[in-house]
Parts: sequence; structure tokens; C-alpha cells
Amino acid sequence: MTSPTLADQIATAQVSVEHLTAWWLGGSGFVLKTSGGLRIYIDPYLSDVVNKIFGVARAFPTPIRAEDVQADCIISTHWHEDHLDPQSIPVIAKNCAAKFIMPPTAMARTLSWGIPRDRISPLQHNESLTLENVKITAVPARHEPGIPGWEVPDAMGVMIEVDGLVFYHSGDTEYDLRLRALKSWKPDIATYCINGVSGNMDAHEAALLAWQMGAKTAIPHHHTLWATKAAPSDATQDPTLFENTYRKLGGEGRVILPEIGQKMEFRKS
Repeated sequence: MTSPTLADQIATAQVSVEHLTAWWLGGSGFVLKTSGGLRIYIDPYLSDVVNKIFGVARAFPTPIRAEDVQADCIISTHWHEDHLDPQSIPVIAKNCAAKFIMPPTAMARTLSWGIPRDRISPLQHNESLTLENVKITAVPARHEPGIPGWEVPDAMGVMIEVDGLVFYHSGDTEYDLRLRALKSWKPDIATYCINGVSGNMDAHEAALLAWQMGAKTAIPHHHTLWATKAAPSDATQDPTLFENTYRKLGGEGRVILPEIGQKMEFRKS
């Protein structure tokens, strides 16, 4: 008997009230499912298009095909191809009625792929929108990759509020004092980029931020996605470095080192 696919797992998952279920897609990609059945994808990179542009290949097969995605909302934290996937987003848009949330600089690209304007909601820092009982707020990020033409001044993180839970996704960002101020949100679950190159926090900086924010659950992301031979020598791709540093700083929250396609369950304590 074959195991259910990730698409099947997401479709059949039953989420209780005041709970939230998530799966990691690798890199910065997550899927969230709420008790109301709302399916939210964050930064789904499901193709190998970065290999065509930069010669940097995926390290693993996509855990879910773009053709199989059934989503109510797709959030792209900025327009870089591993967050706003030019090969996957048009396919997803064709096969389901998802709304697309992204910074303004990402919108022109999305429109050029034939996605109707009324399905796209641009958000800038500190702006919010509500889908059913889920509130999504864009929060600051500082992502400076240092590649001419790839500037993203409106890159964002997101706070997702549902059933009394607050889920934070950092997007791609360097360590920034504005991020420390996000402690006031009192996130229950927080995810932090850790790869340490191309305008991102390294594992030590991410652990410092996790300790400062005080989230009940901390999850590292933006590692594992690229083939090892393509990773710069100064990249911090080992998530245990994040956990060890967090513990040394005195962090007492739950740490999840996610696995591709892993189901994670959270509840309001």
C-alpha cells in the first residue's frame, strides 16, 4: 500500500479549534492549515527554475507538485524566484482559486504571468488583510542580497493570527533592530531564516533573535534547499547550530528542526 502524498495529507488533515497544522516544503516554504480548513502556502518553491537562472540546483525533489496544490492563499515574502516561483505560481493559479499576497514589487511579475489583478493583494510593512478568520500582517524584513538588479526594498515577514495563535515567518532578512520589536506580538510559533548568505541571518543571528522574541516554538528555515556543492563556504546550513546557540543564550522554548514534508501541530496553550 502506497503512503499518502503530501497533497493528500494536507487535504485530509483535520485541525481542531485553537490548533494549527503546518508542513515544511524545504527552504522558506511552509503550508499552514487552520481549524476552518483554510490552506495557506508561504514561499512555495516547487520548481528548479533557480538552476536555470543561477546554476544552483535543488537538493531534493519537490515534496508537492505545483499541479497538486489546492490553496486558499499564497504568500510570497518577496519576488525572488525561490519565493515567488515563476514556474509554479501560474500553475497554482490555474488549478485553484487561491488569493496571492505579496509586496508591491512582486505584483508586476505576477500580473505578467496572466494572474488577474483582483486575485493579488499587495501588502507593505504594517498593513494587514483578513481572510475568513485569519489576519495576515506584513512586518519588516531587511533583505539585501548584494546582487545588482535583485534589490527588494519591500521584502517582508508576516504575522498570521488565527484561533488565538500567532505564527511568524521571517521571510528572507538580515538581523535588524526592527525585528527585535516584533517581540510585542508575542508569537506562539516563529520561523527564522538561518543560511547566513545573500542578505540573510546566519544561524547565530537567528538564534539571538529567537531568544529575544521569546516565541514558544522556534523553527529554522532556508536551509537544505540547495545542493551542497552550490552552497557558499560561509553558509550556515546546519539547523543544529541554530538550536545549540539558542540554548546557550538561555532560550527555553520548543525548537523544531523540520524535515521535508514533516507535519507539525501547534495549539494554544
